Amino acid sequence: MQIHFSYLERRLCGLSGFTPILSEMGGNQHKLHYAFPIEFVRQELSIILISFLFLIVSFTQAQLPFIPDNSIELKKDGELMKNPWAGGFNSPQFSVIDLNDDGKKDLVSFERGYFGVFKAFLNQGTNVVIDYKYAPEYLYKFPHLQNWALLVDYNCDGHEDIFTSVPGGIRVYRNDFMAESGNHFTLVSPILPAEGLDGQEPIYVSPPDLPAIYDVDGDGDLDILSFEVLGNTVAYFKNMSMEKFGNCDHLEYELKNTCWGYFKEDATNNAIDLFDTCDVNVIDPEKSGKHAGSTLLAFDQNSDGVTDLLIGDISYNTLTFLNNGGTTNASSMTYVLNNYPINTTAVNMTVFPAAYMLDVNNDGVKDLLVSPNNPNTSENHNNIWYYKNTHLTNAPDFEFQQTDFLQNGMVDLGEGAYATFFDENNDGLLDVMIGNRGYFVEAGVFNSQIALLRNTGATVAPAFEWVTDDYAGFSQLGMNGIYPAYGDMDNDGDQDMITGDEDGLLHYFRNDAAAGEPADFKLTQPNFKGIDVGQSAKPQIIDINRDGKPDLLVGERSGNVNYFENIGTAQNADFSSVPTSEPFGGVDIQPECCTGFSAPFMVEDSVGNYMMYVGSEQGKIYLYNDIENNLDGTFNLVDSLYVHGMNVNPSVQEINGDGKLEMVVGEYAGGLSFWKFGIPSGLGYQEHTISEFTLQVAPNPASDYLRIRHQELKIQRNFSTQLYNSLGNQFNDLDLIKSGEELILDTSGFPKGIYIINIQQGNKMFTSKFVIR
Repeated sequence: MQIHFSYLERRLCGLSGFTPILSEMGGNQHKLHYAFPIEFVRQELSIILISFLFLIVSFTQAQLPFIPDNSIELKKDGELMKNPWAGGFNSPQFSVIDLNDDGKKDLVSFERGYFGVFKAFLNQGTNVVIDYKYAPEYLYKFPHLQNWALLVDYNCDGHEDIFTSVPGGIRVYRNDFMAESGNHFTLVSPILPAEGLDGQEPIYVSPPDLPAIYDVDGDGDLDILSFEVLGNTVAYFKNMSMEKFGNCDHLEYELKNTCWGYFKEDATNNAIDLFDTCDVNVIDPEKSGKHAGSTLLAFDQNSDGVTDLLIGDISYNTLTFLNNGGTTNASSMTYVLNNYPINTTAVNMTVFPAAYMLDVNNDGVKDLLVSPNNPNTSENHNNIWYYKNTHLTNAPDFEFQQTDFLQNGMVDLGEGAYATFFDENNDGLLDVMIGNRGYFVEAGVFNSQIALLRNTGATVAPAFEWVTDDYAGFSQLGMNGIYPAYGDMDNDGDQDMITGDEDGLLHYFRNDAAAGEPADFKLTQPNFKGIDVGQSAKPQIIDINRDGKPDLLVGERSGNVNYFENIGTAQNADFSSVPTSEPFGGVDIQPECCTGFSAPFMVEDSVGNYMMYVGSEQGKIYLYNDIENNLDGTFNLVDSLYVHGMNVNPSVQEINGDGKLEMVVGEYAGGLSFWKFGIPSGLGYQEHTISEFTLQVAPNPASDYLRIRHQELKIQRNFSTQLYNSLGNQFNDLDLIKSGEELILDTSGFPKGIYIINIQQGNKMFTSKFVIR
């Protein structure tokens, strides 16, 4: 019989006097015991524990050193935008939750997708005043989910839980809120069951659908309404928690009706058949028809105490209202309104609207938000309709307000935003150019454009102004996606442009501007050099092999990276249509489940060596090094950072004169996020208002030791120290000695290179670079 030892057991086997003892328990089962002298326990187990703690600390801190930066201003038409870097929306699903325990319900959205994305907004408004501030520092608390997510309080503790999609059903996370740490979600039901026709079965929700989670019978716990798996009727799953336990703590569901409300949605359109004769006997329910996709919102329209319904259909543009003329225990839909809300501007989206009731303006009554429930097939900007409720929650009167709720304060350029830094007007400040997949026109048709955010700040304080969302009228070119890259392709001293598109092709735009003038791009070589990487070409222009000529780095849908060497000259670039190397550096970020959508960006580190950031479909940005003199080899994956987006692309430059890299990230939802140098905590992001000071360090360059001091640094008080190399890797177990007003750092074992040391004491951050030679 073979015995397989765990890592801990193998480590124990190395202890002097340790003896494993195997004893029989019967039934061909055995039990493993351990015997060892007690004098070895304290010493050796403490070493093991420290080793494991070091492993955990190293893992949690080994993230790319970037944190969100929402301090950079963006003006549009002379007005500051409220949340410019919130990332945009395509198909958001809205819920409320108190994020910061201030007693006010904040706003959370979930972007539908296989790699779904949460966004969080703190409620800073007052009575009838709407004021939401993007708050990415809370996003780490939410699990990674798919398709749909609704936050509702099922156990009546005042803290919203999460109901979300799992293939064919519902998954539930309970919010185990704690005063000291806030919201914390615990998986309590991997797939939510109900007592049904054949015993316990999963509560079915089709992946495109959105169920209604609502107290249908008014008994105090949350029931579920969802379209049947094989038909066009709504199933009613009653929560029996109150009946069985006298409280709402439990998820005890029973299938009570497969034709709730006595209605049926037509199998070929969004027509509603009332007073349907479908068999309501759950022992032998009717199973016919075909269900395509619908969204449900349950609420009380006329304060009669029974549950009415709003339905959005996957193929239609309006919301359909169904009035319940029955009772809480015998629902029956009696009439239909096909264009809801009435007496105001009715919802009119291309397809598949979904409705959400929540108090938007802090007046104590629930309003209505409506957005598309399916990405790629409906409006992808100006697509969040806000209706103010001018009456009561249980007798609403919705009044149309706007189609761009939250979006009017952020960058939202349709879908597939692709950002890169570029000095467009030659003033020495890096602007932001943003291409996109496009603005939705109709199914499969998008209008692709470039937006320009001009840097009107200073070299040490960037600030941006929205100039245009259709730079140079590129929308007239009819391209299928515009993903721009900039570099001098003809050695004339200015930056030309190459764009990638969704068809995998590249297009060359020569810059004909005079010296010192704003760029003037002319399309001179469409389908540049016959290069075709398949789909979704994401280019960068950079001299990869350091021969003085611009080469091409191109990402693609399949997740690998392509290197095209310039086989021409600096004045007349030329390329083979076949990649010089693919996958370049062995980089392939495509997961087994999905596509990759690699978006590479190569930049030099602080000692001049190349490193490569690669964005991905799943929202991670990967960092690779070991590129120099290794173009035919495999690059080293340093680490990754999840940036709470889908199909993300990074552009990394130093834009504020602090010597540290900043990053702008384009997101598939159409917006951007800005990131600055900072150390993510083990659980999320920590940003504090601190004063920064530059340490005095000597000798610099150093070899065996480094003396560190600053008059504001109180050596005898508590402080924390962090040391990173130029790649952002952290060094632990520093040998620091206090000597008078100085710290002495033992650097004798440090590899050669550039380092950054940070010392935090209270609200003061002391930092400096130094070199080891």
